[in-house]
Amino acid sequence: MNTFLAALLATTASASILPLKFNFGNSHPTLKAVQQCAGHENDVLVVLEGTTPEEVCMPGETELNMHTRITEDLPMDLLIKMDLHKLTPFPMTVPCLNGVGSCEYEICPMIEDLADSLCPSFPENQPCGCPLLAGEMELYGVKTPVQDMGPILGAVMEGDYEATATLYAESNKERILGCVEFTFALKQCP
Repeated sequence: MNTFLAALLATTASASILPLKFNFGNSHPTLKAVQQCAGHENDVLVVLEGTTPEEVCMPGETELNMHTRITEDLPMDLLIKMDLHKLTPFPMTVPCLNGVGSCEYEICPMIEDLADSLCPSFPENQPCGCPLLAGEMELYGVKTPVQDMGPILGAVMEGDYEATATLYAESNKERILGCVEFTFALKQCP
């Protein structure tokens, strides 16, 4: 879960590629929608478009395609706060457990960890790392691993979800740099 979210968020942050791993066992996450949060259309980072496959088997890998606009260089201490909510079969806020779930994620180390899959997609003017520079970033065909959480937790995690990813600097958490909402469904693999 951390890798998938991170890749989605990094893709959101660096042209919208967020490296967060979704560790949900042998499940299928279906990303249904990705959109800018209402009221955040003029943030520093704006997602112009983004797609992922309809279904992703866990464990496995998913392919992310993101196009973002960054109006100023993003800070070196860039964070993403993920708020993850399970909608079905029972509603609940997914807690932050061992760095997975509704947690705060450091983007720059995620980019470094995913350098082999992320950086070849970076524009020529963007070094492979932070800061993410102002401009448009188009990341297509970025493959991100989705890890296994085992059959028991995978079954518990099955359902529909919605998430909000809010970007800000560790040094200035009051200034929101970007906000992205997305929905997805997890289904166990056969």
